[in-house]
Amino acid sequence: MNLMKLPYKIDARVPEIVTEFPWTRAVAAGSLIAGAYLLIAGRRKSALAVAAAGATVALLEHPDTAREIWEKVPGYLRAGQDFLVRAEDFVEDLAKKGEKFRQAVTR
Repeated sequence: MNLMKLPYKIDARVPEIVTEFPWTRAVAAGSLIAGAYLLIAGRRKSALAVAAAGATVALLEHPDTAREIWEKVPGYLRAGQDFLVRAEDFVEDLAKKGEKFRQAVTR
């Protein structure tokens, strides 16, 4: 048996579906699921490390998408900050109206 021909023989017997399977996507999804499980189990540091590894693998598969997301992060942060400011204003307004209502009821 010639060992030099062995990889070619193995490759010829492997179904095409196995060679076309998106391994990077499977690894990324699996590590993100494992990270969620670890987070639920209370192992925060391990969960963060596993989820970061999964996100890194996902980014390696689609670098253009990662670049687009990175460029949009400031807009997302600004929108989040605007939402928090609006929520804070709403809570303050609600507290003022509640205080006025309490004063009107106690008189």
